[in-house]
Amino acid sequence: MPTLKRVLRASAPVVFVALLLQGCGPRLSLLDELAQSGKINEGSPVTAHLEIEIDAPSWPTWEKQINAVTSDGPLAAGKKFLWKSGDTEIASQVQLFEPQTRLAWTGSAMSAKAIHVWQLQEVANDRTRVLMKESMDGPLISRLFPQDKLSAAGMQWLVALKNAAEASH
Repeated sequence: MPTLKRVLRASAPVVFVALLLQGCGPRLSLLDELAQSGKINEGSPVTAHLEIEIDAPSWPTWEKQINAVTSDGPLAAGKKFLWKSGDTEIASQVQLFEPQTRLAWTGSAMSAKAIHVWQLQEVANDRTRVLMKESMDGPLISRLFPQDKLSAAGMQWLVALKNAAEASH
């Protein structure tokens, strides 16, 4: 009889593939349940954010958690890119791109899998609210990267994005 650990390990790829195939689009309610999230209001228009977000190779210039990004052009639906944070190289692919609304990608590094979503909302006076949702899973992820650390890293990324967008505007 299989142990609970074996059953969970065997079913994790199926759950991840199901989320991947859903593309994080209409199933954001599921991501909401699983993900750490953060939000920040920024004093710049949606277009400024979009330009910065889809220019992945420029991420290391404004986000110190990211060492390098390799992409053969702006991020778009289906685009694959590699990026490095610390000593970890992450292979990612854009799963959903709705210009001026949402950018979502999945990624994997070693045995970890992640989903990351940026959602943009216009607010008054040519300002933008950026909502970030992120979920990670894999062996020992909860010990190596607990919820509070994931939240802090996400908020650092949001603040860096805010500063970059406001500086470019």
